[in-house]
Amino acid sequence: WRRFEERGAIRAKAVILAAGGFVGNADMVAEHTPRLGEKLFPLASTYDDGLGLRLGASAGGRWRFMDEPFQTAPFYPPSILLTGIIVNKHGKRFVAEDSYHARTAAFVMEQPDSAAFLIVDSAHIEHPKMPLCPFIDGWETVEEMAAGLGVPFDALNATLTSYNTHAANGVDPELDKAPEWTEPQDTGPWGAYDLSLGKAMYAGFTMGGLATTVEGEVRREDGSAIAGLYAAGACAANLAQDAKGYASGMQLGDGSYFGRRAGRHAAGLD
Repeated sequence: WRRFEERGAIRAKAVILAAGGFVGNADMVAEHTPRLGEKLFPLASTYDDGLGLRLGASAGGRWRFMDEPFQTAPFYPPSILLTGIIVNKHGKRFVAEDSYHARTAAFVMEQPDSAAFLIVDSAHIEHPKMPLCPFIDGWETVEEMAAGLGVPFDALNATLTSYNTHAANGVDPELDKAPEWTEPQDTGPWGAYDLSLGKAMYAGFTMGGLATTVEGEVRREDGSAIAGLYAAGACAANLAQDAKGYASGMQLGDGSYFGRRAGRHAAGLD
């Protein structure tokens, strides 16, 4: 324990680590999730320094999902922008545009050069009041847009034509976007927003943590539990394991639910 300049130690039968993630530790980020340290704004407190994870590992605890970051740069609201299409630098769609924004971002990170563009026609475009994904430009024709974005015209035109053909019937057989957001983007001029890493304002944090049992007990490499050592919240790997499966507040659920289970088990109540 510490109180101002005083230091001391308390012997306990159980210890629960609830010290956050490691996005605030530049060395750990560089080692495990280097992309977070490249061009992202860290969503962290000053105490997300990985100390809890290192303490757990020093006692034999196993780390899981250390290479999985959460990152996002929402392009909505306004929700009407979900009717647009997102393409990579090859002019191809790769994610349903109505996905949760962190899931969309995770797919963007997998594209060539982590580059992607949201294309919206003039019948649906509406600029965000707080744009995290910058508006690039507008073009009268698809050919001009392809040139402006630096993507192959034939591929972009084929992608847009196929999408519009199906969207006219309210369906998206390629990526299964919900019908309420599936509308043709066929009214020129067209505009585009830049979802690329380094262009959009991405923010993120780490997903990795100590492996635990359902009671919050920290596991060793062989899967056995370390008696008396628990972890909860962002320094434990529980429900939130990767950005594609993450939703807002999930780590709060991890902390409150598994933290309570860890506390009861450590106190011998369960």
